Amino acid sequence: MTKVYSIGAFADELGVHPETVKKWCREDQISYSRTPGGHRRIPHTELQRLTGEPSRRTDKVAIYARVSGHTQKQDGDLDRQLNSLTEYAHNHGWSIENKYSDVGSGLNENRRGLNKLLDDAETADYGRVLVTYQDRLTRFGFTYLERLLDQYGIEITVINEETDKTAHEELVDDLLQLVASFAGKLYGMRSSKRKRIVETVESEVETDE
Repeated sequence: MTKVYSIGAFADELGVHPETVKKWCREDQISYSRTPGGHRRIPHTELQRLTGEPSRRTDKVAIYARVSGHTQKQDGDLDRQLNSLTEYAHNHGWSIENKYSDVGSGLNENRRGLNKLLDDAETADYGRVLVTYQDRLTRFGFTYLERLLDQYGIEITVINEETDKTAHEELVDDLLQLVASFAGKLYGMRSSKRKRIVETVESEVETDE
Protein backbone atom coordinates (compact mmCIF):
# COMPACT_ATOMS: atom_id res chain seq x y z
CA MET A 1 0.00 0.00 0.00
CA THR A 2 0.98 3.60 -0.51
CA LYS A 3 2.81 4.99 2.50
CA VAL A 4 0.89 7.98 3.87
CA TYR A 5 0.94 10.03 7.05
CA SER A 6 -1.70 11.59 9.24
CA ILE A 7 -1.27 15.28 10.06
CA GLY A 8 0.25 14.41 13.43
CA ALA A 9 2.62 11.77 12.10
CA PHE A 10 3.77 14.04 9.28
CA ALA A 11 4.40 16.85 11.76
CA ASP A 12 6.43 14.48 13.96
CA GLU A 13 8.58 13.43 11.01
CA LEU A 14 9.42 17.06 10.27
CA GLY A 15 9.60 18.25 13.87
CA VAL A 16 6.93 20.91 13.41
CA HIS A 17 3.55 21.60 15.03
CA PRO A 18 0.50 19.86 13.51
CA GLU A 19 -1.13 23.26 12.98
CA THR A 20 1.77 24.18 10.72
CA VAL A 21 1.07 21.13 8.56
CA LYS A 22 -2.64 21.98 8.47
CA LYS A 23 -1.73 25.50 7.31
CA TRP A 24 0.42 24.06 4.51
CA CYS A 25 -2.52 21.93 3.42
CA ARG A 26 -4.91 24.88 3.39
CA GLU A 27 -2.46 26.94 1.36
CA ASP A 28 -1.84 24.04 -1.07
CA GLN A 29 1.84 23.98 -0.20
CA ILE A 30 1.73 20.19 0.13
CA SER A 31 -0.31 17.51 -1.61
CA TYR A 32 -2.73 15.38 0.35
CA SER A 33 -5.81 13.22 0.03
CA ARG A 34 -8.73 12.59 2.36
CA THR A 35 -10.03 9.37 3.88
CA PRO A 36 -13.75 8.50 3.61
CA GLY A 37 -14.05 10.03 7.08
CA GLY A 38 -12.55 13.32 5.88
CA HIS A 39 -9.12 13.02 7.51
CA ARG A 40 -6.10 14.30 5.61
CA ARG A 41 -3.44 11.84 4.50
CA ILE A 42 -0.10 13.03 3.14
CA PRO A 43 2.01 10.81 0.82
CA HIS A 44 5.60 9.88 1.57
CA THR A 45 6.71 11.72 -1.57
CA GLU A 46 5.85 15.02 0.14
CA LEU A 47 8.12 14.11 3.04
CA GLN A 48 10.88 13.30 0.56
CA ARG A 49 10.36 16.64 -1.16
CA LEU A 50 10.47 18.68 2.03
CA THR A 51 13.40 16.87 3.62
CA GLY A 52 15.46 16.61 0.45
CA GLU A 53 15.44 12.83 0.67
CA PRO A 54 16.86 11.48 -2.60
CA SER A 55 14.19 10.57 -5.12
CA ARG A 56 14.21 7.32 -7.06
CA ARG A 57 16.72 7.16 -9.86
CA THR A 58 14.90 6.94 -13.16
CA ASP A 59 18.00 5.52 -14.85
CA LYS A 60 17.38 2.37 -12.80
CA VAL A 61 14.35 0.58 -14.18
CA ALA A 62 12.13 -2.46 -13.91
CA ILE A 63 10.46 -4.05 -16.93
CA TYR A 64 7.04 -5.70 -17.05
CA ALA A 65 5.66 -7.92 -19.80
CA ARG A 66 2.42 -9.87 -20.16
CA VAL A 67 0.71 -12.22 -22.59
CA SER A 68 -2.83 -13.50 -22.22
CA GLY A 69 -2.17 -17.22 -22.61
CA HIS A 70 0.39 -19.99 -22.84
CA THR A 71 -0.02 -20.18 -26.63
CA GLN A 72 1.28 -16.62 -26.94
CA LYS A 73 4.11 -17.45 -24.59
CA GLN A 74 5.05 -20.51 -26.63
CA ASP A 75 4.93 -18.42 -29.79
CA GLY A 76 7.58 -16.17 -28.28
CA ASP A 77 5.42 -13.09 -27.66
CA LEU A 78 6.52 -12.80 -24.03
CA ASP A 79 10.20 -13.08 -24.90
CA ARG A 80 9.79 -10.49 -27.67
CA GLN A 81 8.28 -8.03 -25.20
CA LEU A 82 11.09 -8.60 -22.70
CA ASN A 83 13.72 -8.26 -25.43
CA SER A 84 12.12 -5.07 -26.74
CA LEU A 85 12.03 -3.55 -23.25
CA THR A 86 15.60 -4.62 -22.54
CA GLU A 87 16.82 -3.07 -25.78
CA TYR A 88 14.91 0.15 -25.06
CA ALA A 89 16.47 0.40 -21.60
CA HIS A 90 19.98 -0.25 -22.88
CA ASN A 91 19.57 2.28 -25.70
CA HIS A 92 18.75 4.91 -23.07
CA GLY A 93 21.63 3.91 -20.83
CA TRP A 94 19.33 2.59 -18.10
CA SER A 95 20.17 -0.37 -15.88
CA ILE A 96 17.52 -3.05 -15.40
CA GLU A 97 17.07 -3.84 -11.71
CA ASN A 98 14.02 -6.13 -11.88
CA LYS A 99 12.03 -8.09 -14.45
CA TYR A 100 8.37 -9.01 -13.96
CA SER A 101 6.10 -10.99 -16.26
CA ASP A 102 2.70 -12.65 -16.31
CA VAL A 103 0.71 -15.10 -18.40
CA GLY A 104 -2.93 -14.11 -17.98
CA SER A 105 -5.68 -11.68 -18.85
CA GLY A 106 -5.22 -7.97 -18.34
CA LEU A 107 -8.53 -8.11 -16.46
CA ASN A 108 -7.08 -10.46 -13.86
CA GLU A 109 -6.32 -8.49 -10.69
CA ASN A 110 -4.44 -11.38 -9.08
CA ARG A 111 -1.45 -11.65 -11.40
CA ARG A 112 1.65 -12.82 -9.59
CA GLY A 113 4.10 -10.64 -11.50
CA LEU A 114 2.05 -7.46 -11.18
CA ASN A 115 1.42 -8.06 -7.48
CA LYS A 116 5.13 -8.64 -6.92
CA LEU A 117 5.90 -5.36 -8.69
CA LEU A 118 3.45 -3.52 -6.42
CA ASP A 119 4.76 -5.27 -3.31
CA ASP A 120 8.32 -4.28 -4.22
CA ALA A 121 7.44 -0.66 -5.00
CA GLU A 122 8.01 0.81 -1.54
CA THR A 123 11.56 -0.50 -1.15
CA ALA A 124 12.59 -0.86 -4.80
CA ASP A 125 15.82 0.73 -6.00
CA TYR A 126 14.40 1.71 -9.39
CA GLY A 127 12.42 4.81 -10.30
CA ARG A 128 10.87 3.72 -13.56
CA VAL A 129 8.79 0.80 -14.89
CA LEU A 130 8.89 0.04 -18.62
CA VAL A 131 6.02 -1.61 -20.52
CA THR A 132 5.50 -2.06 -24.25
CA TYR A 133 1.85 -0.94 -24.20
CA GLN A 134 -0.48 0.36 -21.49
CA ASP A 135 -2.70 -2.72 -21.66
CA ARG A 136 0.25 -5.00 -20.89
CA LEU A 137 0.13 -3.61 -17.36
CA THR A 138 -3.65 -3.57 -17.03
CA ARG A 139 -6.67 -3.53 -19.32
CA PHE A 140 -8.48 -0.98 -17.14
CA GLY A 141 -7.37 1.34 -14.36
CA PHE A 142 -3.96 2.28 -15.77
CA THR A 143 -4.22 5.77 -14.27
CA TYR A 144 -4.80 4.32 -10.80
CA LEU A 145 -1.65 2.21 -11.05
CA GLU A 146 0.22 5.22 -12.38
CA ARG A 147 -0.84 7.30 -9.37
CA LEU A 148 -0.08 4.48 -6.94
CA LEU A 149 3.47 4.02 -8.21
CA ASP A 150 3.96 7.77 -8.33
CA GLN A 151 3.41 7.84 -4.57
CA TYR A 152 6.60 5.78 -4.30
CA GLY A 153 8.49 8.01 -6.73
CA ILE A 154 8.19 5.51 -9.58
CA GLU A 155 7.05 6.55 -13.05
CA ILE A 156 5.68 4.33 -15.81
CA THR A 157 7.14 4.62 -19.29
CA VAL A 158 5.12 3.14 -22.18
CA ILE A 159 7.52 2.63 -25.05
CA ASN A 160 4.85 2.25 -27.77
CA GLU A 161 2.11 4.87 -27.87
CA GLU A 162 0.10 3.26 -30.67
CA THR A 163 -2.38 0.42 -30.09
CA ASP A 164 -0.95 -3.08 -30.15
CA LYS A 165 -2.10 -4.41 -33.52
CA THR A 166 -1.49 -8.03 -32.45
CA ALA A 167 -3.84 -7.87 -29.47
CA HIS A 168 -7.14 -8.44 -31.33
CA GLU A 169 -7.66 -12.00 -30.06
CA GLU A 170 -6.90 -10.94 -26.50
CA LEU A 171 -9.35 -8.02 -26.73
CA VAL A 172 -12.06 -10.41 -27.92
CA ASP A 173 -11.36 -12.77 -25.01
CA ASP A 174 -11.50 -9.88 -22.54
CA LEU A 175 -14.75 -8.62 -24.06
CA LEU A 176 -16.35 -12.06 -23.73
CA GLN A 177 -15.16 -12.32 -20.13
CA LEU A 178 -16.79 -8.98 -19.32
CA VAL A 179 -20.04 -9.91 -21.05
CA ALA A 180 -20.12 -13.28 -19.29
CA SER A 181 -19.45 -11.66 -15.93
CA PHE A 182 -22.13 -8.96 -16.22
CA ALA A 183 -24.69 -11.35 -17.73
CA GLY A 184 -23.98 -13.79 -14.92
CA LYS A 185 -24.61 -11.11 -12.30
CA LEU A 186 -27.86 -10.10 -14.01
CA TYR A 187 -29.28 -13.54 -14.80
CA GLY A 188 -27.21 -16.05 -12.83
CA MET A 189 -24.00 -17.77 -13.88
CA ARG A 190 -25.80 -20.95 -14.96
CA SER A 191 -28.81 -19.37 -16.64
CA SER A 192 -29.64 -20.10 -20.26
CA LYS A 193 -30.12 -16.38 -20.92
CA ARG A 194 -26.53 -15.67 -19.88
CA LYS A 195 -25.35 -18.40 -22.23
CA ARG A 196 -27.39 -16.99 -25.14
CA ILE A 197 -26.05 -13.48 -24.58
CA VAL A 198 -22.44 -14.67 -24.57
CA GLU A 199 -23.00 -16.82 -27.67
CA THR A 200 -24.66 -13.89 -29.48
CA VAL A 201 -21.78 -11.52 -28.74
CA GLU A 202 -19.23 -14.17 -29.70
CA SER A 203 -21.07 -14.80 -32.98
CA GLU A 204 -21.18 -11.07 -33.80
CA VAL A 205 -17.47 -10.68 -33.12
CA GLU A 206 -16.61 -13.65 -35.33
CA THR A 207 -18.82 -12.22 -38.10
CA ASP A 208 -16.93 -8.92 -38.03
CA GLU A 209 -13.51 -10.57 -38.30
